[in-house]
Amino acid sequence: MGRAVNVVSGLYDAVLRPAALVEARTGRERQGSLLNQLGQLRRLLVVYVVNLAAYAGPLTVAGFGRQNVPEMPAGFDGAFGGLGGPETWGLAFGFAQNSLFLLAATGLTLLSVHVSMVVTFQSNGFLRTAYAVIYSTSAYLAGIFTVVWYLSTTEGVAAARTLVVDLQSAFIYAVIDWFGADLGLPGGRPGALDPGQLTPHGQSVLAVLVVLVAYYLYSLYLGARINHEADRIKGLLVVLAVVASPVVYVGASILAYTTPAIPTL
Repeated sequence: MGRAVNVVSGLYDAVLRPAALVEARTGRERQGSLLNQLGQLRRLLVVYVVNLAAYAGPLTVAGFGRQNVPEMPAGFDGAFGGLGGPETWGLAFGFAQNSLFLLAATGLTLLSVHVSMVVTFQSNGFLRTAYAVIYSTSAYLAGIFTVVWYLSTTEGVAAARTLVVDLQSAFIYAVIDWFGADLGLPGGRPGALDPGQLTPHGQSVLAVLVVLVAYYLYSLYLGARINHEADRIKGLLVVLAVVASPVVYVGASILAYTTPAIPTL
């Protein structure tokens, strides 16, 4: 019963009270002793792992992330006492793959938000950043990824799916062109999409996606304002840092592909 109440309360906060969702539960004082901080961080990690499982578990059972499962490694079956057959391996691989996207995005967001707070001399501690990032990614970023998975597999939303893929490709090519790199994506440069091809169903899904992105960025802004007592300008800098982080990631990937390896002696 208590778990159900917490879920309903969390959904209520996520939709109607994002400020309450991301506010650090540390009181008005600083985070206290190192032992106290570690205890709070451990509880935060438990919350995140539970939310990660609640996100990746249903996706995996529904078949997402299990399309190209590699061969089961030797010893996997024995490690699970004879219960680790191909089906279990497929579930484990899909769960790991579905979790990895959210984990990587959470880590990138955490780094972007906290570095922007530190360089502006506004940080009230890593723990306060972690509160905002963990709850915002658990609610909104997980929702964004779920909608993208839905677009990638559902019939009747082909135009919406193509629009999202083309936007991602256009972004990557913009970074490639800025670096002047001789690289390309397997599908080539995206073409123009006629908005008239979007079905009402596709438009509705895209609208949900846009709302979730807006909630996600706004929740990080609120986290900076509330947990770090940042002013509006520094709160907006946090949002800009998060928006710019994919550029840094793609740029680093381009440099890794194009920088010649240092010869060894």
